[in-house]
Amino acid sequence: MLVEAGERILMASDFHLGIEYELAKMGINIPYQTERYMEELLGLVREHRPDRVILAGDVKHGVPITSFQEKREIPRLFNALLDEVDRVEVARGNHDSNIQNLAPEEVEIHPSKGFIVGGAFKVGVLHGHAWPYPALLNADLLVMGHNHPTVRLNTPLGVRVTQRAWVRGKLDPERVASAILGQDGVKFEGGAVKAFQEEYDVRVGKPQVVIMPTFNDLMGGLPVNSETPKSLLGPLFRSGAIEVDDFDVYLLDGTFLGRVDFLRTLS
Repeated sequence: MLVEAGERILMASDFHLGIEYELAKMGINIPYQTERYMEELLGLVREHRPDRVILAGDVKHGVPITSFQEKREIPRLFNALLDEVDRVEVARGNHDSNIQNLAPEEVEIHPSKGFIVGGAFKVGVLHGHAWPYPALLNADLLVMGHNHPTVRLNTPLGVRVTQRAWVRGKLDPERVASAILGQDGVKFEGGAVKAFQEEYDVRVGKPQVVIMPTFNDLMGGLPVNSETPKSLLGPLFRSGAIEVDDFDVYLLDGTFLGRVDFLRTLS
């Protein structure tokens, strides 16, 4: 995803480099795909010439052990990106244990609670497996991965096809403010937004939310139009802070499929 926020920011999520090693332990042997993913990402960097590249978590796959494949290939990815762009940043994902030991010192590693980039137009970035910093609710755009969103399509022949997808919608400030206050144990009466702003000294906006598809096409995904499970992963979704029924779904090529609740009637 390319974002214009006072600078050109190229974002990608969920590479899960090293999954081939995990599959091999289960008896599934496939060639390493890192070179293909690197060329695809570097092609996008060379085409769009961003000022910075942000990887929204799960650059690596193995937890808690870091495989020899990850130790070899993740530094290669970072160094290749640094040859093309001045700034490379990572929002730490739940698979990114010890990634700081694999990254050159020029790569900025941010906490799992996320961070904000941009000026007049603010972009909050997090992986999605942890509660965000309260300041991220002041962003204009909130970007996360973690869920590997897909959509399940039925063909006329009765064959089900699953495709990676983008999911986009608006944050309900009252719901998310109430959820974060609750998980922090803050007691409040009346409007959650007002209480949130008083507790954290942060203005609550109504940011657009984008759930990014996984960059790694070997990874499985969660069909957002499936009734089971209906909820997505991560505390923002499990708590009900974000309800995706009225979110829009797009294929990777930008084809608009409709809202999640409509697509669920077709599954």
